[in-house]
Amino acid sequence: MNFRKMLFALGMSAGFVSASMSAGFEAGKGVANDLATGSNSRDVTFVERGGNNSYGWRSYDIAVGVTVLPWSIPNEECSVYGLRLNLGWGSYVDTYGLDAGLFSVTTRDFGGIAANFIGNSSDFTMGGVQIGAVNIVRGSVYGLQIGAVNFAEDLHGVQIGVLNFNNSGLKCFPILNIWF
Repeated sequence: MNFRKMLFALGMSAGFVSASMSAGFEAGKGVANDLATGSNSRDVTFVERGGNNSYGWRSYDIAVGVTVLPWSIPNEECSVYGLRLNLGWGSYVDTYGLDAGLFSVTTRDFGGIAANFIGNSSDFTMGGVQIGAVNIVRGSVYGLQIGAVNFAEDLHGVQIGVLNFNNSGLKCFPILNIWF
């Protein structure tokens, strides 16, 4: 887990939340022309729609992200550096900062504090704290997982819960599982 990214995320959540709500925030820039190849993560992605229509959206970094049911606002190709509120189960690419609500899905990396009622899911790396009924990390955990069921592919920290699973160290251990 990159410590600089975590510090940046915490600074963003403290300093830019109010400004982003009134003026919007875009840290990255994309290419929206015929030269956009998709090789740049900031390129506009065009999505095919029915009736031969398509629309484009840009992948960029935002300070505040909101998920409502399965939808991510502004879209699931964004990364949140600051505050994320989950009123459903929508996803973002990366999340760094505070993540709270019902269920959190991050398709790449998470860093910070995730406190979600139902649970948390991260596909690559989680650094920080996950609190929820079910916590799933398909990559490495660097920190603490607290929940009824915790799963980490590679644990470098502590799991507290009824069932704790990881593929490094003790595979399944109830109540408290520690591995570094």
